[in-house]
Amino acid sequence: MEYNSLTHIWINEQKITKKDVLAQLDLPNNHLGEVLAFLKEWFSSSKEVVVQTSGSTGTPKQIPIPKQSFVESAKNTCEYLSLEPETNALLCIPVKYIGGKMMVIRAMVGGYNLWVDDPSSSPLKNNTRHIDFVAITPMQATNCLNDSPQEVEQIKHILIGGGAVKQSFVNQIQSFSTQFYSTYGMTETVSHIALKKLNGPENSTLFETLPAYSIHVNDDNCLVIHCPTLFTQLIETNDIVRLGKGGFEWLGRKDNVINSGGVKVSPERIEEQIAKLFPSTLFYITSQQDEQLGEKVILVSQEKMEIEWEKIAVEKYEIPKEQLVRKIELTQTGKIKREKF
Repeated sequence: MEYNSLTHIWINEQKITKKDVLAQLDLPNNHLGEVLAFLKEWFSSSKEVVVQTSGSTGTPKQIPIPKQSFVESAKNTCEYLSLEPETNALLCIPVKYIGGKMMVIRAMVGGYNLWVDDPSSSPLKNNTRHIDFVAITPMQATNCLNDSPQEVEQIKHILIGGGAVKQSFVNQIQSFSTQFYSTYGMTETVSHIALKKLNGPENSTLFETLPAYSIHVNDDNCLVIHCPTLFTQLIETNDIVRLGKGGFEWLGRKDNVINSGGVKVSPERIEEQIAKLFPSTLFYITSQQDEQLGEKVILVSQEKMEIEWEKIAVEKYEIPKEQLVRKIELTQTGKIKREKF
Protein backbone atom coordinates (compact mmCIF):
# COMPACT_ATOMS: atom_id res chain seq x y z
CA MET A 1 0.00 0.00 0.00
CA GLU A 2 1.40 3.38 -1.07
CA TYR A 3 0.84 6.43 1.14
CA ASN A 4 -0.74 8.42 -1.70
CA SER A 5 -3.41 5.73 -2.13
CA LEU A 6 -4.92 6.71 1.23
CA THR A 7 -7.68 9.13 0.26
CA HIS A 8 -10.15 9.02 3.16
CA ILE A 9 -10.60 8.21 6.85
CA TRP A 10 -13.57 7.42 9.09
CA ILE A 11 -13.66 9.75 12.11
CA ASN A 12 -16.47 9.62 14.66
CA GLU A 13 -18.37 7.37 12.21
CA GLN A 14 -18.21 9.96 9.41
CA LYS A 15 -16.28 9.45 6.19
CA ILE A 16 -13.84 12.31 5.63
CA THR A 17 -12.11 12.49 2.25
CA LYS A 18 -8.88 14.11 1.16
CA LYS A 19 -10.97 16.69 -0.72
CA ASP A 20 -12.97 17.47 2.45
CA VAL A 21 -9.83 18.00 4.52
CA LEU A 22 -8.01 20.23 2.02
CA ALA A 23 -11.13 22.36 1.46
CA GLN A 24 -11.73 23.00 5.17
CA LEU A 25 -10.46 26.45 6.19
CA ASP A 26 -11.73 26.93 9.75
CA LEU A 27 -10.66 24.07 11.98
CA PRO A 28 -12.25 23.52 15.41
CA ASN A 29 -10.15 24.62 18.38
CA ASN A 30 -9.87 21.17 19.94
CA HIS A 31 -8.14 17.83 19.44
CA LEU A 32 -10.27 17.07 16.38
CA GLY A 33 -8.99 20.31 14.86
CA GLU A 34 -5.42 19.19 15.50
CA VAL A 35 -6.18 15.84 13.84
CA LEU A 36 -7.58 17.61 10.79
CA ALA A 37 -4.50 19.85 10.66
CA PHE A 38 -2.32 16.72 10.65
CA LEU A 39 -4.45 15.24 7.87
CA LYS A 40 -3.93 18.42 5.84
CA GLU A 41 -0.20 17.87 6.18
CA TRP A 42 -0.64 14.19 5.30
CA PHE A 43 -2.69 14.92 2.17
CA SER A 44 -0.27 17.64 1.00
CA SER A 45 2.19 17.07 -1.86
CA SER A 46 5.13 16.60 0.52
CA LYS A 47 6.53 13.08 0.85
CA GLU A 48 7.39 13.66 4.52
CA VAL A 49 5.73 14.62 7.79
CA VAL A 50 7.59 16.62 10.44
CA VAL A 51 7.24 15.04 13.89
CA GLN A 52 8.25 16.41 17.29
CA THR A 53 10.08 14.18 19.77
CA SER A 54 8.81 14.07 23.36
CA GLY A 55 12.00 15.39 24.99
CA SER A 56 12.20 12.54 27.51
CA THR A 57 15.82 11.76 26.58
CA GLY A 58 17.01 15.21 25.56
CA THR A 59 15.90 18.52 24.08
CA PRO A 60 12.68 18.16 22.05
CA LYS A 61 13.38 18.36 18.33
CA GLN A 62 11.54 18.07 15.06
CA ILE A 63 12.47 15.38 12.55
CA PRO A 64 11.07 14.64 9.07
CA ILE A 65 9.70 11.12 8.50
CA PRO A 66 8.71 9.69 5.09
CA LYS A 67 4.98 9.14 4.77
CA GLN A 68 5.58 5.65 3.43
CA SER A 69 7.33 4.77 6.71
CA PHE A 70 4.12 5.70 8.59
CA VAL A 71 2.17 3.30 6.35
CA GLU A 72 4.64 0.42 6.83
CA SER A 73 4.67 0.91 10.61
CA ALA A 74 0.86 0.95 10.72
CA LYS A 75 0.67 -2.28 8.67
CA ASN A 76 3.11 -3.97 11.05
CA THR A 77 0.93 -3.23 14.09
CA CYS A 78 -2.42 -3.94 12.44
CA GLU A 79 -1.20 -7.33 11.17
CA TYR A 80 0.46 -8.27 14.46
CA LEU A 81 -2.75 -7.59 16.42
CA SER A 82 -5.00 -9.07 13.69
CA LEU A 83 -7.26 -6.01 13.77
CA GLU A 84 -10.40 -6.37 11.65
CA PRO A 85 -11.74 -3.68 9.24
CA GLU A 86 -14.75 -3.01 11.52
CA THR A 87 -12.42 -2.05 14.39
CA ASN A 88 -13.36 0.98 16.48
CA ALA A 89 -10.16 2.77 17.54
CA LEU A 90 -9.90 5.57 20.09
CA LEU A 91 -7.46 8.48 19.81
CA CYS A 92 -7.04 10.07 23.24
CA ILE A 93 -3.32 10.97 23.21
CA PRO A 94 -1.95 14.15 21.59
CA VAL A 95 -1.70 13.94 17.81
CA LYS A 96 1.35 16.24 17.86
CA TYR A 97 3.53 13.26 18.87
CA ILE A 98 4.29 10.07 16.92
CA GLY A 99 1.96 7.87 19.02
CA GLY A 100 -1.07 10.02 18.21
CA LYS A 101 -0.18 10.40 14.55
CA MET A 102 0.23 6.64 14.20
CA MET A 103 -3.28 5.99 15.56
CA VAL A 104 -4.63 8.18 12.73
CA ILE A 105 -2.57 6.37 10.08
CA ARG A 106 -3.50 2.92 11.46
CA ALA A 107 -7.16 3.87 11.12
CA MET A 108 -6.63 4.92 7.50
CA VAL A 109 -4.53 1.86 6.61
CA GLY A 110 -6.93 -0.60 8.26
CA GLY A 111 -10.15 1.16 7.33
CA TYR A 112 -11.14 1.54 11.00
CA ASN A 113 -13.47 4.08 12.55
CA LEU A 114 -11.44 6.48 14.68
CA TRP A 115 -13.14 8.10 17.65
CA VAL A 116 -11.31 11.33 18.51
CA ASP A 117 -11.46 12.64 22.09
CA ASP A 118 -9.58 15.48 23.74
CA PRO A 119 -6.66 13.96 25.68
CA SER A 120 -7.46 13.53 29.37
CA SER A 121 -6.01 11.76 32.39
CA SER A 122 -8.86 9.20 32.45
CA PRO A 123 -10.05 8.81 28.83
CA LEU A 124 -12.50 5.93 29.35
CA LYS A 125 -14.45 7.57 32.16
CA ASN A 126 -18.16 7.59 31.28
CA ASN A 127 -17.46 6.12 27.84
CA THR A 128 -20.56 4.57 26.24
CA ARG A 129 -19.14 3.74 22.79
CA HIS A 130 -17.85 0.36 21.66
CA ILE A 131 -14.04 0.58 21.53
CA ASP A 132 -11.81 -2.25 20.28
CA PHE A 133 -8.38 -0.65 20.21
CA VAL A 134 -6.71 2.21 22.07
CA ALA A 135 -3.19 3.51 22.77
CA ILE A 136 -2.63 5.28 26.11
CA THR A 137 0.11 6.32 28.52
CA PRO A 138 0.90 4.49 31.79
CA MET A 139 -0.78 7.27 33.78
CA GLN A 140 -3.94 7.06 31.66
CA ALA A 141 -3.92 3.27 31.97
CA THR A 142 -3.76 3.41 35.76
CA ASN A 143 -6.57 5.97 35.94
CA CYS A 144 -8.76 3.98 33.54
CA LEU A 145 -8.31 0.87 35.66
CA ASN A 146 -9.26 2.78 38.82
CA ASP A 147 -12.11 4.84 37.35
CA SER A 148 -13.58 2.65 34.61
CA PRO A 149 -12.72 -1.06 35.04
CA GLN A 150 -15.92 -2.19 33.31
CA GLU A 151 -15.16 0.00 30.28
CA VAL A 152 -11.60 -1.34 30.18
CA GLU A 153 -12.92 -4.91 30.15
CA GLN A 154 -14.85 -4.22 26.92
CA ILE A 155 -11.74 -3.27 24.92
CA LYS A 156 -9.86 -5.96 22.97
CA HIS A 157 -6.40 -4.38 22.68
CA ILE A 158 -4.75 -1.69 24.80
CA LEU A 159 -1.27 -0.43 23.93
CA ILE A 160 0.59 1.36 26.72
CA GLY A 161 3.49 3.54 25.65
CA GLY A 162 5.51 6.57 26.63
CA GLY A 163 6.98 5.17 29.85
CA ALA A 164 7.52 2.14 32.05
CA VAL A 165 4.49 0.21 33.31
CA LYS A 166 4.49 -0.38 37.08
CA GLN A 167 4.40 -3.93 38.41
CA SER A 168 1.43 -3.03 40.63
CA PHE A 169 -0.57 -2.25 37.47
CA VAL A 170 0.52 -5.51 35.84
CA ASN A 171 -0.65 -7.42 38.91
CA GLN A 172 -4.10 -5.80 38.71
CA ILE A 173 -4.81 -6.70 35.08
CA GLN A 174 -4.12 -10.45 35.15
CA SER A 175 -7.82 -11.40 35.32
CA PHE A 176 -8.87 -9.11 32.44
CA SER A 177 -9.78 -10.54 29.03
CA THR A 178 -8.48 -7.33 27.45
CA GLN A 179 -5.05 -7.83 25.90
CA PHE A 180 -2.63 -5.30 27.39
CA TYR A 181 0.71 -4.58 25.74
CA SER A 182 3.64 -2.41 26.78
CA THR A 183 5.29 -0.86 23.72
CA TYR A 184 8.92 -0.16 22.90
CA GLY A 185 9.73 2.48 20.32
CA MET A 186 10.53 6.11 19.66
CA THR A 187 9.89 8.84 17.13
CA GLU A 188 12.93 7.80 15.09
CA THR A 189 11.59 4.23 14.69
CA VAL A 190 8.16 5.57 13.66
CA SER A 191 6.41 4.37 16.82
CA HIS A 192 6.91 0.94 18.40
CA ILE A 193 9.09 -1.85 17.07
CA ALA A 194 8.24 -4.37 19.80
CA LEU A 195 5.36 -5.26 22.14
CA LYS A 196 5.39 -6.96 25.55
CA LYS A 197 2.28 -8.90 26.55
CA LEU A 198 1.40 -7.86 30.10
CA ASN A 199 -1.42 -10.23 31.03
CA GLY A 200 -2.91 -13.63 30.36
CA PRO A 201 -1.10 -16.93 29.75
CA GLU A 202 1.20 -15.34 27.16
CA ASN A 203 2.44 -12.54 29.45
CA SER A 204 6.18 -12.07 29.25
CA THR A 205 9.19 -10.15 30.55
CA LEU A 206 10.40 -9.81 26.95
CA PHE A 207 9.45 -7.27 24.32
CA GLU A 208 8.59 -9.34 21.24
CA THR A 209 10.04 -7.74 18.13
CA LEU A 210 7.54 -7.26 15.31
CA PRO A 211 8.41 -9.38 12.23
CA ALA A 212 9.58 -6.45 10.08
CA TYR A 213 12.40 -5.53 12.47
CA SER A 214 15.76 -7.14 13.23
CA ILE A 215 17.83 -6.32 16.32
CA HIS A 216 21.23 -6.89 17.89
CA VAL A 217 23.32 -5.28 20.64
CA ASN A 218 26.51 -3.24 20.36
CA ASP A 219 29.63 -3.40 22.54
CA ASP A 220 27.79 -1.50 25.31
CA ASN A 221 24.88 -3.99 25.25
CA CYS A 222 22.65 -1.26 23.82
CA LEU A 223 19.89 -2.15 21.37
CA VAL A 224 20.51 -1.63 17.64
CA ILE A 225 17.46 -1.69 15.34
CA HIS A 226 17.23 -2.37 11.60
CA CYS A 227 14.16 -2.13 9.39
CA PRO A 228 14.89 -1.35 5.71
CA THR A 229 11.20 -0.75 4.90
CA LEU A 230 11.01 2.11 7.44
CA PHE A 231 14.48 3.63 7.75
CA THR A 232 17.65 3.21 5.72
CA GLN A 233 20.26 3.30 8.49
CA LEU A 234 20.73 1.28 11.67
CA ILE A 235 19.32 3.02 14.73
CA GLU A 236 21.62 2.72 17.73
CA THR A 237 19.76 3.35 20.97
CA ASN A 238 20.95 4.12 24.50
CA ASP A 239 18.77 1.33 25.88
CA ILE A 240 20.66 -1.47 27.62
CA VAL A 241 18.93 -4.78 26.87
CA ARG A 242 19.32 -8.52 27.27
CA LEU A 243 18.43 -10.45 24.12
CA GLY A 244 16.05 -13.39 24.41
CA LYS A 245 14.14 -15.70 22.09
CA GLY A 246 12.20 -13.49 19.68
CA GLY A 247 12.88 -10.24 21.54
CA PHE A 248 14.65 -8.54 24.40
CA GLU A 249 14.41 -7.53 28.04
CA TRP A 250 14.83 -3.82 28.71
CA LEU A 251 17.28 -3.17 31.56
CA GLY A 252 17.72 0.61 31.56
CA ARG A 253 19.22 3.65 29.85
CA LYS A 254 22.95 3.87 29.24
CA ASP A 255 22.84 7.61 29.92
CA ASN A 256 21.19 6.99 33.31
CA VAL A 257 23.87 4.57 34.54
CA ILE A 258 25.66 5.81 37.68
CA ASN A 259 29.38 5.10 38.19
CA SER A 260 29.67 4.99 41.96
CA GLY A 261 33.15 4.15 43.18
CA GLY A 262 33.86 2.24 39.98
CA VAL A 263 30.65 0.18 40.22
CA LYS A 264 27.98 0.71 37.56
CA VAL A 265 24.52 1.16 39.05
CA SER A 266 21.29 0.97 37.03
CA PRO A 267 18.69 3.44 38.43
CA GLU A 268 15.84 1.59 36.75
CA ARG A 269 16.65 -1.65 38.58
CA ILE A 270 16.51 0.11 41.97
CA GLU A 271 13.32 1.95 41.02
CA GLU A 272 11.62 -1.30 40.06
CA GLN A 273 12.31 -2.70 43.53
CA ILE A 274 11.22 0.46 45.40
CA ALA A 275 7.99 0.63 43.36
CA LYS A 276 6.92 -2.73 44.78
CA LEU A 277 6.53 -1.05 48.19
CA PHE A 278 5.58 2.46 46.98
CA PRO A 279 3.47 1.87 43.84
CA SER A 280 1.76 5.28 43.86
CA THR A 281 4.66 7.55 44.86
CA LEU A 282 6.42 9.71 42.26
CA PHE A 283 10.19 9.26 42.58
CA TYR A 284 13.36 8.42 40.70
CA ILE A 285 16.98 7.42 41.30
CA THR A 286 19.77 9.69 40.10
CA SER A 287 23.28 10.76 41.10
CA GLN A 288 25.17 13.57 42.72
CA GLN A 289 28.85 14.44 42.40
CA ASP A 290 30.90 13.04 45.28
CA GLU A 291 34.61 13.51 46.07
CA GLN A 292 35.12 9.92 47.22
CA LEU A 293 32.81 7.96 44.92
CA GLY A 294 32.80 10.22 41.88
CA GLU A 295 29.00 9.85 41.77
CA LYS A 296 26.78 8.85 44.67
CA VAL A 297 23.33 7.34 44.35
CA ILE A 298 20.49 9.57 45.55
CA LEU A 299 16.72 9.22 45.72
CA VAL A 300 14.51 12.10 44.52
CA SER A 301 10.85 12.04 45.56
CA GLN A 302 7.88 14.37 45.90
CA GLU A 303 7.26 13.19 49.45
CA LYS A 304 9.39 11.75 52.23
CA MET A 305 9.83 8.00 51.78
CA GLU A 306 10.69 5.84 54.80
CA ILE A 307 12.22 2.79 53.12
CA GLU A 308 13.22 -0.38 54.95
CA TRP A 309 16.03 -1.36 52.61
CA GLU A 310 16.36 -4.87 54.05
CA LYS A 311 12.91 -5.59 52.55
CA ILE A 312 14.04 -4.62 49.04
CA ALA A 313 16.20 -6.75 46.72
CA VAL A 314 19.00 -4.23 46.20
CA GLU A 315 22.73 -4.44 46.80
CA LYS A 316 24.41 -2.37 49.50
CA TYR A 317 26.10 -0.12 46.93
CA GLU A 318 22.69 0.54 45.30
CA ILE A 319 21.13 2.04 48.44
CA PRO A 320 20.85 5.83 48.04
CA LYS A 321 23.22 7.87 50.18
CA GLU A 322 20.73 10.74 50.36
CA GLN A 323 17.07 11.54 49.70
CA LEU A 324 15.92 14.83 48.16
CA VAL A 325 12.27 15.83 48.54
CA ARG A 326 11.27 18.21 45.76
CA LYS A 327 8.75 18.74 42.95
CA ILE A 328 9.37 16.36 40.07
CA GLU A 329 8.84 17.75 36.58
CA LEU A 330 7.18 15.66 33.88
CA THR A 331 7.34 15.91 30.10
CA GLN A 332 4.14 16.58 28.15
CA THR A 333 3.85 12.82 27.60
CA GLY A 334 4.05 12.09 31.34
CA LYS A 335 7.66 10.92 31.60
CA ILE A 336 9.87 12.00 34.51
CA LYS A 337 12.47 14.64 33.70
CA ARG A 338 15.52 13.15 35.39
CA GLU A 339 18.11 15.48 36.86
CA LYS A 340 21.64 14.90 38.09
CA PHE A 341 22.89 17.05 40.95
